[in-house]
Amino acid sequence: MAKKKQWNELSAGQRVGVVALTAVQVTLAVAAYRDISKRDERELTASKTAWRLITMIDIVGPLTYFLAGRRV
Repeated sequence: MAKKKQWNELSAGQRVGVVALTAVQVTLAVAAYRDISKRDERELTASKTAWRLITMIDIVGPLTYFLAGRRV
């Protein structure tokens, strides 16, 4: 099994990639939390609590919420 790289062992491009992906993940999570908070629970496909928990799953949670969490 390969040893995990430390931050200082990453190339400049890899560092930029990590920071960019983190920014995307945080932005999506914040947007999902704000959207969940302002919606009535009847507008969601599951409870607000369930969607808040699901939204904590990396980048997949917020994407799942935006694709399948809201009733149209």
